[in-house]
Amino acid sequence: MKFKILLLILFVSKAQFQTVELEKIDSLINSSITLKNFPGAQLFVKYKDSIIINKSYGFHTYDSIIKVDNKHLYDLASLTKVLASTFSLMKLYDENKLELNDKISDYFPELKRSNKKHTTIFESLSHTSGWMPYISHQNFIKKRNGDLKRSIVRNKMHKRFSVQMNNNLFLKNSYSKKLFKRIRKSKLNTVNAYDYSGLFFFYVPKLIHKVTGLNFENYFYNTFINKKEITLLFNPTNVFSKKIIVPSEYDSIFRKELVHGFVHDEAASFMGGISGNAGLFGNAQSVGSLLNFLGPNSTMFKQATVHKFTSYAFKNSKIRRGLGFDKPYSNDEYGEYPNKNLSKDSFGHTGFTGTMFWVDPEKKFTIVFLTNRVYPSRKNQSFYENNVRSKLIDLLLKN
Repeated sequence: MKFKILLLILFVSKAQFQTVELEKIDSLINSSITLKNFPGAQLFVKYKDSIIINKSYGFHTYDSIIKVDNKHLYDLASLTKVLASTFSLMKLYDENKLELNDKISDYFPELKRSNKKHTTIFESLSHTSGWMPYISHQNFIKKRNGDLKRSIVRNKMHKRFSVQMNNNLFLKNSYSKKLFKRIRKSKLNTVNAYDYSGLFFFYVPKLIHKVTGLNFENYFYNTFINKKEITLLFNPTNVFSKKIIVPSEYDSIFRKELVHGFVHDEAASFMGGISGNAGLFGNAQSVGSLLNFLGPNSTMFKQATVHKFTSYAFKNSKIRRGLGFDKPYSNDEYGEYPNKNLSKDSFGHTGFTGTMFWVDPEKKFTIVFLTNRVYPSRKNQSFYENNVRSKLIDLLLKN
């Protein structure tokens, strides 16, 4: 006999019980796997102080060899911008070690001679700096015939080529200088207008080092991870077997092989996988655990700091961003983002590889959903066409 599993959830706003059918959640995710929106996923949902869902679905790849487990690690992509970069900057702000109106050029004098000399940390975190969204650095290491330049990359590690970008690709050690030069010389778009940019986040590790004396990875680990049951890290193959790391994409652009255990984001790979833009790996429960630091009972941050960063950066504006965090919005063209059932107090972020977290303090929910929707190729748009993330939130929060 088949039993229907029901989960009763109390909505504070309605002061009544709302029934959510777990069968429908399972059906949505499993049907998405069947439709090849992604081969597998992890879902973590917390209500108040209770974990109500912590579940894995599908397999690492469509060949159904390795089943996804709750402890397996996904490439979190742009969730890194929040979980590593924004969290670190929040902590320094919380401790009065930096100000949001600080100019980035105050920390990096070379920017004083650029069109970015007036850019502030606030503008960068709210994505209103005017910096370009992205630079395709991989295009600069290829010859006209598409081959990679041996003066920049090698297929084997060498003392001058030790920045590992994938299994068999190593970058020249000094090449990151050209990456920052390219950012410095890039054009500036309209300041104080919303234009999502990842470029500032390449400076975050260097900024953390300048302020604390610690490298970015150590600061993040020592501050947020050490002695806690949280598995979030850069370059996971240094610690874990690939058997528990979910692959991302067959890179046809320049790595020419499956990206597995190395950061998917091309620009972050130029930084050896440790970047403020992307590079963090983890599982859904660990993301959920880190998000606990934003709660009212946590001593990690002052609540005034949490409110400052997770509120709309601009009141009475069409700009939907917080500081580092994304916020819900609605307009005539795109409708409600990411879902109409989220409160205006909610905040979150998404990642290119098919990742998402969303926290709604009003409704007391934390949702983390991780997939590798880019497998085997980013050209697969069915994940977006099926609107999986919004449908999932709908099932959990619809009242």
